[in-house]
Amino acid sequence: MTDPSTTTASGALAERCAAGLARLVAASGARRLLVAWSGGLDSTVLLHLALEFARARDLAIATVHVDHALAPNSADWAAHCERHAADLGVPCVTRRLVTSPPAGASVEAWAREQRYAELAAMTDAGTLVLTAHQRDDQCETILQRVLEGAGPYGLAGIRELRRLGAGYLARPLLCCSRAELAAWARARALSWVEDASNADGRFRRNRLRHDVLPVLSAAVPGAATGLLRLARIQAEVASGLDRMADAMLDAAARAPHRIPVASLRAAGPEWAPFVLRRALVRAGCEPPGRRQLRQILECACTARADAVPVVRWGRHAVRRYRGELYVTAAELPGPPREALAWTAQTPLALAVGTLSVRQGQGLALDPARLRSGAMTVRFRVGGERCRLPGSAHRRTLKQLFQEWGVPPWERALTPLVFVDGELAAVAGHCVCAGHAAPAGSVGLELEWEPAPALRPGG
Repeated sequence: MTDPSTTTASGALAERCAAGLARLVAASGARRLLVAWSGGLDSTVLLHLALEFARARDLAIATVHVDHALAPNSADWAAHCERHAADLGVPCVTRRLVTSPPAGASVEAWAREQRYAELAAMTDAGTLVLTAHQRDDQCETILQRVLEGAGPYGLAGIRELRRLGAGYLARPLLCCSRAELAAWARARALSWVEDASNADGRFRRNRLRHDVLPVLSAAVPGAATGLLRLARIQAEVASGLDRMADAMLDAAARAPHRIPVASLRAAGPEWAPFVLRRALVRAGCEPPGRRQLRQILECACTARADAVPVVRWGRHAVRRYRGELYVTAAELPGPPREALAWTAQTPLALAVGTLSVRQGQGLALDPARLRSGAMTVRFRVGGERCRLPGSAHRRTLKQLFQEWGVPPWERALTPLVFVDGELAAVAGHCVCAGHAAPAGSVGLELEWEPAPALRPGG
């Protein structure tokens, strides 16, 4: 006979989760749920709760299992997920990692980074990725960050909703305890896999979970509640810091991927790390750690004026040029080495961007010159010269790039258009004399769209 109290508690948990999901879907504008499913207890409960929610609201739902290939029976876990998903009628995708943690790296940190990279690659603007972090995970995270001496952003704990790739990542179970999820799963006779690594004392989180938190909770009643309260307070502090930084950055009125060094200096040594962190988040980056923030501030404020320093973290980098920090991808693609024939009838898609034309009266090429000559596209090799309309002398492209304020790393990635072997235009910057459309006439304007990889969100 079913215990009525168990049934009531089970229903209450489902209602809490549904309410949370409704709020998160509304905040993210999601049309599709993607459940990150390890096959363990927590993510199995999440899958069932999310499936009930999605079907009641006619939302698309799928699940993804990331096989880290770290345990000898990881393939069995993947098979379990695929079978169970088939029984539920839910699409299941398995991603098996083919790389291994670098020597000396944290296995936990490596696995987490790889897992989120796989999830991010599967998102679009309408996707809400769900992970099964719950209240006990939150307490463990906060305690670990307290011991590490984290600041307000770290002490705010696991965020309920954040950007991931082109979509969002949500944790709808943060309001539930591990015991509640276990009771819900048992009441429904669910099956799940047990990961032996969760009891491995070599991992700090496991030691906190099994050795520290139980003793702390027994010695200090309400310790978990205090940790959660600390996280809420620090989240408010972090939000206030973001608003302050936003005001300073908005006043600077720069493109999102450009940060004036003067703004950081004006913030002073106490506030500059918070302003920089916010600027990087606004530019689409995962926020760097304190060490990288210090490195970036040092390169911004103390490097030689003519230096072009670079600081990299993860997939992102900051490069300084002429009093501004430029946020880019960590590794920039190289341009093609050979000249490329182009008729301009279709866009020229390259690893570094896409070049196309449209009719207009701006910086436009003379169509008559293009009809009579062979057009090619290539990138800088050195020594190129261009005479600007109205100028009596040709100037080197190096001089022109310096005058235009083009950062050095972008110069090599800017396409050059040649007609019959003569430089005719620098995409996005100029059309050389003798190749420009006559004043008042319609010509072909070059449109250059750099590849997303050149920007932090790419």
